[in-house]
Amino acid sequence: MDKQPAGGQHPRPTSRVVVDMVRAVRGWVVAVAGGVLLFGCYLGVSAETDPGRQLPYFASGGLGGLALVFLGSALLIADQIDAASKGRGRLDRQVDELHTLIVAAASAPVSSIPAAATEPAAGSHDDGSLFAVPAGRTYHRRTCEMIASKPAQPVDPDQIAARGLTPCTICEPKIDA
Repeated sequence: MDKQPAGGQHPRPTSRVVVDMVRAVRGWVVAVAGGVLLFGCYLGVSAETDPGRQLPYFASGGLGGLALVFLGSALLIADQIDAASKGRGRLDRQVDELHTLIVAAASAPVSSIPAAATEPAAGSHDDGSLFAVPAGRTYHRRTCEMIASKPAQPVDPDQIAARGLTPCTICEPKIDA
């Protein structure tokens, strides 16, 4: 029977780990080799005073060193792009999973929500009185979650009309006439 580690992923074979390590180092190795060639070119050119004798150092060490430095840089950039694309795939999967969970939660029947979540808190009862926040534009029931932690004050129908308050769309308060 195949055992999975705690993370839920299968362990990589040893050869794959070695390949990943070699890929991570190869760009640096190639770039450093190019730097060594450039340094050798500099030493060779600086030891010669005749431009005719400097040209072979420049052609072999200088151009070859530059090519290796550029190649090493390209390999490093390619590794970064590859790592970013792998991370991007993981992010895409996580977004898809989150979307699936949100859709499932939105389509869940209301009866699956615990009764405690839909009932007012203990000790608070709705006696029909209406409340509004001093600078607010809506009026609410006493048990409305929109004014739970705000300094709401009782209002009567005359104050509601005078201030031009509209009913809350969450608690849908009714004015008793």
